[in-house]
Amino acid sequence: MKKVGIIGFGTIGSQIARSIDAGLLSAARLSFIVDSSLSRVEVAKKSIKNDKPQIFSDPDLLFHSESYKDTHIVVESASRAAVRRYAKQILSDGKYLIIFSVGELVDDPFMKELELEAVEHTGVIHIPTGAIAGIDAIKSVRNNIHQVTITTTKNPKSLAGAPYFDIYENIHLQELSNKIVLYEGEVRKAIELFPSNVNVFAALALATGDISKIKVRIIADPNIKVNRHELDVRGDFGILQIVANNIPHPENPRTSALAVLSAMEAVRSACNQTVKIGS
Repeated sequence: MKKVGIIGFGTIGSQIARSIDAGLLSAARLSFIVDSSLSRVEVAKKSIKNDKPQIFSDPDLLFHSESYKDTHIVVESASRAAVRRYAKQILSDGKYLIIFSVGELVDDPFMKELELEAVEHTGVIHIPTGAIAGIDAIKSVRNNIHQVTITTTKNPKSLAGAPYFDIYENIHLQELSNKIVLYEGEVRKAIELFPSNVNVFAALALATGDISKIKVRIIADPNIKVNRHELDVRGDFGILQIVANNIPHPENPRTSALAVLSAMEAVRSACNQTVKIGS
């Protein structure tokens, strides 16, 4: 039995917590939940019925708690800022860390710091597949890739609130009647402009191993009802083309239902490593 702690009780964190609490992840038990939002803390207290995790609103109190010391697996589902602030501490304590705010990891020096911390203290960094498919295949051919193109198409509702629209104030999502290419360029800029929508780009960059080979396109389409990710990977091995048409999660249209299911599978895999499927 593995004890699982969760940092961030948003869409992904809450679904993982409720699944563990309901016994759907039978090898896991909740040890703690932390979220700086008092309203989310109250929701956590009311919605967790069976397990008795410690629930915090102050993340800094977490590291002095008994529940943290007993935790095997920590799930980060809060923000890039949380990864920056807490990941090194968690890894230095030898924990198995599942990171969902993957955008922070495309900072190469920071990622190297985390890797060194994990190696020195036998910690683990787990980056889930998320809302795209084919990551295993891409990892296997990473040394033979010439170019990767990923095109993400979403309904304007799933893109609303991104920093992109603070810069390009002439684009009004609610007035769109046809699809429009909002961005075409490199990964780091895409993550900066659409931080709540493009964890898939960061995961792809880490799987590819060379961020410079990736070209990103982001499209807003008022007539689409899914979050679509189209991958085109070309190299000495041949051509790999993958399309994922993901239903938005009912609680948060910025998050695909597949991303939440991937999150639960990541925890299940971390708790039971007897059988490993895929590379």
